[in-house]
Amino acid sequence: MTDERLYEPPALAGLGDAPVYTIGAMTRLTGVESVTLRAWERRYGVPRPARLPGGQRLYSEHDVALIRWLHDRTAEGMTISRALRLLEARRAEPPPQPPVAPRSFAQLAGELLERLLAFDTPGAERVVGEAFALYSVEDVCLQLLQPVLVEIGERWHQGTASVASEHFASNLIRRKLFSLLQVYDSAGRGRPVLLSCAAEELHEIGLLLVALFLSRRGWPVVYLGAAVPPDDLREAVIRLQPRLVVLSASSDATAAALAAAATMLAALPEPRPLFGYGGRAYEQNGASPAPPAGTYLGPDARAAARQIDALLGGTLA
Repeated sequence: MTDERLYEPPALAGLGDAPVYTIGAMTRLTGVESVTLRAWERRYGVPRPARLPGGQRLYSEHDVALIRWLHDRTAEGMTISRALRLLEARRAEPPPQPPVAPRSFAQLAGELLERLLAFDTPGAERVVGEAFALYSVEDVCLQLLQPVLVEIGERWHQGTASVASEHFASNLIRRKLFSLLQVYDSAGRGRPVLLSCAAEELHEIGLLLVALFLSRRGWPVVYLGAAVPPDDLREAVIRLQPRLVVLSASSDATAAALAAAATMLAALPEPRPLFGYGGRAYEQNGASPAPPAGTYLGPDARAAARQIDALLGGTLA
């Protein structure tokens, strides 16, 4: 019989309790089916996920490590109840280990950049997961994901990073942001905020962050993404009757398209939506001229979300 004293408890020290993983993501990360996770939760109180207002479970890095350990024990033939008794017994033995300082954003960004340029999906996912376990969602987005993408874009312009690596990094981070947007989705809670890039505008990460931050604040959002033609935008506005339309542009050319879209919105019959805009075209030296109407939402997604809160009065009515 295996000596249970040989089993080390899961390494939970330093892991965050921030709820970031859906039950589907938890299943992929641990190999434990969702039906089993729910059964363990009901019968043994493990794990203890956070719950969104709609009842959706969200798990932390702490939960991932714990469930992986329990899965390994059950795969070895140990019953779940016995594994939990063993875990409680081993936890009662305080480990003599020094505290480990969390890695800074600079350290995380250095490794994430290296992993993305090497097309290392598991490595990049681990770095991003560590960041979300340590820091808030908005801080991770603004101080890790967006700066790393900007750095890779600069390297592409300088010829030191390939188009393939830039596309790989953008797509991986875009997938992560869309998964978070789905977690916080507040669809059906009132007239939405409609977010769209100007016609021919392909840079959408900044706008996607605005959509995510708004959704985290409880606002229903409809995200249209990159390069939306003006006729399609007009049709969407007429059909959805949004409270606010947010447009983004990163260059003089797409800022001109944004201004044309603003003129189109101003010509719509009442009730017309409010209009806000932003993007790199309005932030640099020699910035593009402001569109004929609307509110500048600020230099980053957090500022934009706060400005939108103020524009809409902080209520969903």
